[in-house]
Amino acid sequence: MQMQIHMLDIYDTQGQVRESVEAALSGHKQAYALLPNLHLLNQHIHAKQSMSIHEVAQAGLYFSFLGHKAIRSVQDIESVQIHYQASPLSGEFSMQKGQQQSLLQVRIAPSLLAAVLGETEEQVIQHFSLMQKALADNGAPIRLPITHKIEQILKPVLTHKGSSISLAGQIYGVIFTLIEQLQMLNHLSRCEDCQSKLFHAQNLIEAQEQDTLSISSLAEQVGLNDEALTIGFYLIVGQSIESYCMQSKIKYAAARLREDPSAKSHIVAESGFSEAQFEAAFIKHFGVSSQHYGQIH
Repeated sequence: MQMQIHMLDIYDTQGQVRESVEAALSGHKQAYALLPNLHLLNQHIHAKQSMSIHEVAQAGLYFSFLGHKAIRSVQDIESVQIHYQASPLSGEFSMQKGQQQSLLQVRIAPSLLAAVLGETEEQVIQHFSLMQKALADNGAPIRLPITHKIEQILKPVLTHKGSSISLAGQIYGVIFTLIEQLQMLNHLSRCEDCQSKLFHAQNLIEAQEQDTLSISSLAEQVGLNDEALTIGFYLIVGQSIESYCMQSKIKYAAARLREDPSAKSHIVAESGFSEAQFEAAFIKHFGVSSQHYGQIH
């Protein structure tokens, strides 16, 4: 029978995994109440066995940064989710043995954000509710990629050593940047000319085959700025430019392997990957090693 556990029973008051569940889980939790209505959470869970975890989400606006290993730097973050939760919600999620989940999350009350923005609480709630309806399916969180701008503004948050007041100021900077990116995402989702440029960027990546275009170079070629290209590409393709470039290179390498399995060393060298990177990317995309792929095909 699959183990069931409540999130509140995982960590002790110091944020370490309790001894009673150490056989099943490892990880850590750092929670900060920066202001009465502003909270920051950095949490990592590594399941040592398959389980179901129950948790309760409080009402508020959530700005969440997700990863699959402990988030200690911006390189550990894979995507962003933004979500307005009108009332407390409880639910369960499953984790398989060996799976890891990491979360750097800001929760802020709409009333506090409204006071900072000089708007009413109702205006803030309406704005995020409409954005969520327009940019996500069935009330799911809005998804954004990690852009260079977000990386730069998150670095001081992850390395912060000062007072909670100064950390709160940095968190506000992150929130304001994400609000700007939401506006950009909303525009890109409606602009046919912008979407045509984004599809052109996708075609250019495909045409490059084994080579990788830089985001700046690609943005210049299609007529968008770096942020718009990064956000828009994630919108229409569902993955980051870096991930898509890697996938394209692996697909190109696989096609060459099918033609000449004996040329593997040359193909790996031309791909720009090390042997280990090549195999990891190959397994991630095809589910088998390049050697087994060659035997199958």
